[in-house]
Amino acid sequence: MKKILGITFGGVQRKTLRLVLLVLLLACIMFIGVSLYQNRQLIRVVEGTRREQQASISSISSQTMRTVMDETLTATTQLQAQLAENDFLEVTRNLYTLQSMAESLLEKREDVLPDQVSPPLASMDGESAAYVLTEDGVDYTRSELLNVIAHLSSPMIAMHSNSEKIDSCYIGLRDGTFLCVDEKAGVKLDENGRPLSFPVRQRPWYIGAIEADGLSYTDMMVDAFSGRLLVTCSVPIRDGDEILGVVGLDIVLESMDDFVGGTTEGCYAYVVNDHGRVILGPAGGGILSQEIDSQSDLRENPALSELLVLAQTQNTGLQTVTLNGRAYYAVGAPMPSVGWSVLNIVDQQLTRQSELRMLGDYDSINREATSEFEAGVGRTRALGFALLAAVLVISLIAAYFSTKRMVKPIEQMTKSIQSSSASGKLFEMKDEYKTNDEIELLAEAFAELSKKTKRYIKEITEITAEKERIGAELSLANRIQSAMLPHIFPAFPDRAEFDIYASMDPAKEVGGDFYDYFLVDDDHLCMVIADVSGKGVPAALFMMASKIILQSCAMLGKTPAEILTMTNQAICSNNQEEMFVTVWVGILELSTGKLTAANAGHEYPVLKLPDGSFQLYKDKHGFVIGGMDGMKYKEYALQLEPGAKLFLYTDGVPEATDANSVLFGTDRMLEALNTARDKTPEEILRTVRGAVDSFVQDAEQFDDLTMLCLEYKSPEAKP
Repeated sequence: MKKILGITFGGVQRKTLRLVLLVLLLACIMFIGVSLYQNRQLIRVVEGTRREQQASISSISSQTMRTVMDETLTATTQLQAQLAENDFLEVTRNLYTLQSMAESLLEKREDVLPDQVSPPLASMDGESAAYVLTEDGVDYTRSELLNVIAHLSSPMIAMHSNSEKIDSCYIGLRDGTFLCVDEKAGVKLDENGRPLSFPVRQRPWYIGAIEADGLSYTDMMVDAFSGRLLVTCSVPIRDGDEILGVVGLDIVLESMDDFVGGTTEGCYAYVVNDHGRVILGPAGGGILSQEIDSQSDLRENPALSELLVLAQTQNTGLQTVTLNGRAYYAVGAPMPSVGWSVLNIVDQQLTRQSELRMLGDYDSINREATSEFEAGVGRTRALGFALLAAVLVISLIAAYFSTKRMVKPIEQMTKSIQSSSASGKLFEMKDEYKTNDEIELLAEAFAELSKKTKRYIKEITEITAEKERIGAELSLANRIQSAMLPHIFPAFPDRAEFDIYASMDPAKEVGGDFYDYFLVDDDHLCMVIADVSGKGVPAALFMMASKIILQSCAMLGKTPAEILTMTNQAICSNNQEEMFVTVWVGILELSTGKLTAANAGHEYPVLKLPDGSFQLYKDKHGFVIGGMDGMKYKEYALQLEPGAKLFLYTDGVPEATDANSVLFGTDRMLEALNTARDKTPEEILRTVRGAVDSFVQDAEQFDDLTMLCLEYKSPEAKP
């Protein structure tokens, strides 16, 4: 045995040293093996947790995005269809105006002095001008009808100049002559400057109007002279049972490009006609064909058939279709005046961009944390091997505690992650992880990631649940409120003495306006229209209470003044919110036509006078109901003759505003009423609402729109 530096080599000392070295080597090997095993376990748990969290994020994000798409895409499609519908209605009104003027002239053609119109000249090109074309062999100078219709040249030029939607306006006569107004006179001339012949009675618009015996729209076609894509609307000109010609207006489809011009990659907007053919679409056609000569019907496509058929009559809501092996969201809305529809199609892959970005960020965080952890483990392992020579002289106790210190935090972290994955609880930072090395950094990264993920999922869940709850409650409130108002028409089918119709369109999900009508007895009809201060749910609740009180007082046989007085007393007795309501109430004695009414701060009623015109009746107003206790109300009487009409409304009609904050006003309201003076109450209300919508266009509705119209016929009328 040798002794070097006090250490004996050989004998017991050598065995002890060999044992110590062996134990230490085994300990080092075991430590490394355990570390590698736990590292793999940790990575497996983290990977499993990542997949579960990704699946949860994808599920919630997809549900939320579909809800958002359903609301926004449906609203956008309905708005596009309404805008297109308004354009066609404007053109149709111009068409009927021109038809009426032509029929009036032709009806008195024996008394109308002849007017002159000439063939097209090159000098007319580029400006609105009226000129005549004929079929082969027709002499326009011998046309008695053309000499009368020529008086419409100036109105037609004005109509063409003042409308961006009308490309040409014209009248084709049965004798083969054709009066046209546009700015393209040059294309009607041959190379020698002579007018081209035009087979007017063979054109689709002429034939279509004759066959339809009324308003007719052609399919998309190419203009006979300019080659531009257009749709023509036409209507026949009559003199009694005799058709003398056809009035036509050309609508150039490029003027409707605003409805599809904003199309982006993956989002496509189309206008489809009643034959299932694409009339307008994005440049290049998008995912649907837009070939002019194609006779294919998109309704024959199984993926689009049900959607397109439904879209011709109603809003379809959000649907999923598969085109060319790819999933799309699709929404359709009708254009009733022409039987067409607007179709919006959005690639579902676009709606997953936010979800994919979120998952990408989540993966990035995971990769960074994993990379940082692996780098820390690598540095620790390298340091351990570098110090192995020194560790060989350290005691088993030092090796034990050193191993325990390194392994324990990882074991605890692994257990916490597994527990979080199983229970859904947050991964939290503990004192055991505060090792001042990469393990602590990894624990902090996991803790922060867990908090962010949990918080995000909670927020998405809460927002979705709250939105669904509020939407369901408001929808129920709207249905309850609608059911509270008379809504079945005709209201009294067994009573022929009168006809009545009413409507209420709230500005929000529920409104504060209301109307009511009911028979107090067999000879007395009570009518009520009111406007509660405020909007939304509070106004709706106050409206229901006011309606019940008013009806209860009326059914007691009280006069209008007594009804308002008793209602005011009842509301003022418990009106802590200080809300009020304007009310007009009237009772019509059906056997005599006597109308007794009282007004509590409401809008003036409108009466149809004996001369047939609608005018405001400026009755005396009392104070609003609920404004002051002890108020007394006065009533007045009107005599309604057979054929008289009464129109009631709330301030939402005259105070409707357009995008420039200009009020619709009572003058426009009276103008709309007078255009429908001979129509039924239902048609009168639709006319006024159409005038309001045309004036307001896409401006937001800030107030409820409520209207009621009564037509007193005769006490002797039979059902």
